[in-house]
Amino acid sequence: MKVLNFALIGRGKWGKNYERLLKEIPGVSLQAVVDFSSGNLKTVLKNPDIHCAIIATPPKTHFPIAKIALKAGKHILLEKPMAVNLKEAEKLKKIVENLDRVLMVGFQYLFNGYVQYLKKEIENGAFGEIKNISSEHFQSPLRTDVNAFWDAAPHPLSIFQFIFNPKKIIKVSVEQKNLENSGLENYVKAAVQFDRGPLLNIAVSWPGKEKVRKFTIQGKKQTAVLDETKTAEKLTLISNKEGKITIPRVIAGEPLKNEVKHFIDCVQNRKTPLTGVNFGYLNTQWLEMINLKISS
Repeated sequence: MKVLNFALIGRGKWGKNYERLLKEIPGVSLQAVVDFSSGNLKTVLKNPDIHCAIIATPPKTHFPIAKIALKAGKHILLEKPMAVNLKEAEKLKKIVENLDRVLMVGFQYLFNGYVQYLKKEIENGAFGEIKNISSEHFQSPLRTDVNAFWDAAPHPLSIFQFIFNPKKIIKVSVEQKNLENSGLENYVKAAVQFDRGPLLNIAVSWPGKEKVRKFTIQGKKQTAVLDETKTAEKLTLISNKEGKITIPRVIAGEPLKNEVKHFIDCVQNRKTPLTGVNFGYLNTQWLEMINLKISS
């Protein structure tokens, strides 16, 4: 298989992570790194020697850049959220359907070994009936293009989508606040009921006394707490009957590296990505539906 040549659009925190990984993974070559506002962006994307583009730019730029890249014949790994509204997501979906190109959305938690372990354990019945799932995401930089929910909620929504495969939202209730007069809702709590699976509670906030990245699954038999702020032993299991606490041994590589490798495999072998355009479209649909409740 020939070497895949990449262009990376975005020089921020995630862009630097992608740049590091593309230099570590064999069989790929990073040909260009440009900022989303760079004057030579279109020239880079139209270069026939570049096969793939990773877009790690602010959410409001995802649609216009992805549109240009797809029409230039590139395979795309697009950071979450896929778009800032459903209309943009629909347009990208139609473009992909008409082209023989891969578009994958970067929901890195689905390539997290702990999340994959939880999915298998739920399917094996280790939790019994799942009563409730909650996600807490506190303290992150303020944005000006999307509110806190659109910024952080794609992660728990994608995990729920991955585990339970729901198709639609049945009911939503929300609470929102603007804690620091940023002009956007920067604190949101949402309770979401889908057509399958338990109730999903999401709490996100840009302000916060400490950084929190916590995902909790409450089952009839046991409860799991995944704390992504820990450097090791991130997953804790608590027996509901005995209160016994166990730390399962989980082999978990770097999620972002797993994600990039999956994208490369899909491009090379013409596979449908786990987080392909249809997955990203449904995630955006849910974001917009919940966001309408937040804004009303």
